[in-house]
Amino acid sequence: MTIKNEMNEKAKVIAKEKRGFYIHFTIFLIVNIFLFAQWWYITGAEGFPWVITTTGGWGIGILAHFVIAFVFLKK
Repeated sequence: MTIKNEMNEKAKVIAKEKRGFYIHFTIFLIVNIFLFAQWWYITGAEGFPWVITTTGGWGIGILAHFVIAFVFLKK
């Protein structure tokens, strides 16, 4: 394999990982907006905001996906 082919393959992998991150992040936003609206509507914004536990846990996964897609793959 030539250097150009290796660079093209690496670029494809990076593009695929970035696209995967953007899809993951979009789904994260949509679902968490829905969950927040559900909590707000059902409880009237009273009581413990249980939605923050879901958002926080999933947010850790989003952060890890970001680091892999945008930091580690550049090296």
